[in-house]
Amino acid sequence: MKELEEIKDYLIEMKNLSSLMVDLAFSSVMYNSEDIADEVYILEEKMDELTLKVKKLALRAAKYEENPEKLLSIIEMATINEQISDSAYEIADLVLRDVEPHPIIRKIMHDVDEEIGRIKVNKGSILIGQSLKQLKLPTKVGVRLIAIKRGGRYIYNPPKDEKIEEGDILIAVGSGIDRLRELSNEKEGEGEFIEEEEE
Repeated sequence: MKELEEIKDYLIEMKNLSSLMVDLAFSSVMYNSEDIADEVYILEEKMDELTLKVKKLALRAAKYEENPEKLLSIIEMATINEQISDSAYEIADLVLRDVEPHPIIRKIMHDVDEEIGRIKVNKGSILIGQSLKQLKLPTKVGVRLIAIKRGGRYIYNPPKDEKIEEGDILIAVGSGIDRLRELSNEKEGEGEFIEEEEE
């Protein structure tokens, strides 16, 4: 059934997005990053759209099911993912409302040996057209891609054969964010470089 296939794809996307939102929400607080918190806000709106689509498709599919009650679990799963995303937004909203972080959060920031950044890949970047397998970012640059934002779509935990395109937004963590910014040919101010406190 076409509706069930679409529902499956949407639920997979929702699962990936909710995981990404939790990662970004905690990172936005740890590094006091409004830029990353804004990304969580954008994702929360997208999650609301996906939840509505799944519910509509489930209602449409119910017309053809002998036992439509089975579809309730689909609606419940979509609702739970939406609740996770809402909670992630509430965490990120602490940054957007400029709430002073608790000292324990500052301690975590001090201890974490990683950075998080949102970097735009501009024209002329040597990354364009190369796959993640070719780039070997974790070993050569010292970063791990959490996601690639391409237009309005997010590629969560991008596969090794994924190729970087001009205009991609790379959401990455690691010690080589500054180097990744250089390789992306990013202009000053287009992304954000968030670093832990100096030891």
